[in-house]
Amino acid sequence: MVRTRGGKDNWVLPPDAGVPLGEDGVQLKEEDGETAATVMVPAAAAAPRVEIAVDFDKSLLDCPVCSLPLKPPVFQCPAKHAACGPCAANLANKCPACDGAYERDDAADRYLLAVRVPCPNQAYGCGSSVVYCMAGDHRLVCPHAPCRCPEPGCGFLGAPPALRGHLAERHQWQVTDIAYGSVLEIQMQAVEQGWRLLAAEDGEQLFLLVASERGVKVVRVAAPAEEEGWYRCKVWVHAPVDTDTCHMDVLMLDAKVESCPVPSEEAAMGAGGRYLPVPSDVPAPDGGGIVIRLRIDKEVKASHGNKCPAVRYICS
Repeated sequence: MVRTRGGKDNWVLPPDAGVPLGEDGVQLKEEDGETAATVMVPAAAAAPRVEIAVDFDKSLLDCPVCSLPLKPPVFQCPAKHAACGPCAANLANKCPACDGAYERDDAADRYLLAVRVPCPNQAYGCGSSVVYCMAGDHRLVCPHAPCRCPEPGCGFLGAPPALRGHLAERHQWQVTDIAYGSVLEIQMQAVEQGWRLLAAEDGEQLFLLVASERGVKVVRVAAPAEEEGWYRCKVWVHAPVDTDTCHMDVLMLDAKVESCPVPSEEAAMGAGGRYLPVPSDVPAPDGGGIVIRLRIDKEVKASHGNKCPAVRYICS
């Protein structure tokens, strides 16, 4: 309701009230022989979402029983002592502080799902904002999870692109660019040069090719995550020529690429998955060593399932 210059109180009418409009969008109506002015007010628009930064005690977001982040469903006793679902179940729904019965707290669930924090890997380049109670889950799949330099005495930590620059500039590692789906041929000295760092997608993804006494293997340099299933690698070497048939066999491995956060032979071999055993009598080119051919493919996660072909022999 508004008051006009004539001193009369008038109700504010909506635009669709059917009252004729005067000048400047003012509605006119007759009351007791006098004309009263009523201001037309448009329907209120939905309030925009507003985010604010608030500092408060982190313990309010953690379960007081197990000290882990509170995740829905959250339970509270009549004295407002909270507990996460697993703790409430383990305690037979009885609060250890006051022996009160736990009950579901839907309001707390909504509150917790609205609390967002920067990704724990923000220092390594991740700009994501994640729900606090889900930050640990995000850390497992974050592409910016730090990897560690394998050089003795070096404590460098960084995302794969930063690690590539560090190893090439600080430790003079040789880095070879590779394109997905393309065959790369590398001559490696098994003793003097037992590994090679491979960079794909302009260095955003790093792979390590390892050649050791145990065999040949390719791993992705990254914290283990669900994404590791998106990469497959074919590695092959030429076996000695069969003197009876004059055929040269090809020893090949086609397998999923596993991940490890440290680009070293020990970490690569300990990451699980398969490696390609290489016979000692594999023909060596001039200068010694072995010639390794490989191809890395980036696939849709659901396309390969759990298939992991074993080592194959292909006659050529």
